[in-house]
Amino acid sequence: MEIRYLNKPELDHPDMIAAWPGMGYIAKISADYLRRRLNAKLFAEVTYYHNMLVYNNGLGDLSPIRHRFYSAPAKNLIICVGDAQPSIPEESIRLAGDIVDLAVCLGVRRMWTMAAYPTEYVDEPQVFGVYTDESMKTQLESVGIKIIQEEGVVNGLNGVVIGIAKSRGIPGACLMGDIKYANVPQHLSSRAVLIKLAALLNIELDTTLLEKRARRLDASIRKRLEMFEEESELLPISDKKPDYIS
Repeated sequence: MEIRYLNKPELDHPDMIAAWPGMGYIAKISADYLRRRLNAKLFAEVTYYHNMLVYNNGLGDLSPIRHRFYSAPAKNLIICVGDAQPSIPEESIRLAGDIVDLAVCLGVRRMWTMAAYPTEYVDEPQVFGVYTDESMKTQLESVGIKIIQEEGVVNGLNGVVIGIAKSRGIPGACLMGDIKYANVPQHLSSRAVLIKLAALLNIELDTTLLEKRARRLDASIRKRLEMFEEESELLPISDKKPDYIS
């Protein structure tokens, strides 16, 4: 797919952040929050399609997946936010290639992505990092990001795009925040990742709103868990022994 430009921003070897939905929605929440706080402007778009036909009352059409590019010239920054990830690995590779083509065209110097790191943390979420160039290790450690020592993978576009960028000469890193729940928005983890990212980019960023959202969500989850436990206690206990079939 071709990139559709609305305009071309004037930037000087900017950093680029790229984000797609994943576990805990960390990347998407973080990128959307950042672009809004920086008042970044839409300047380009790539459209792909889901591997399906969507119909309504018998009328069918392809379902688009939009990947939008925003610029914040005052911060010399590009932010790419995708609606969803492609369902086929080959499409992910192709899309990552298109995004890196744009990055090369605009002279991007570093690529940043975000992802989840499931650990069931107890107090505050920590931020871990992987990088594609040794030059970035010191940068990550300087802001308190823990380098992951063991082997592992970063699934999806949040990992693939920095791998493709590396092959085109652009160093990259993925910042991963602790999460407790894979299918619940993790605003507190997103906040932790954004604080580290803002420090790396030398950007002042107010994350108060994210923290408020996180506290409200955690309170809601705790209340539901308490209600579930109360309901479980009210269930009758049967004296009948279970039947086993083997």
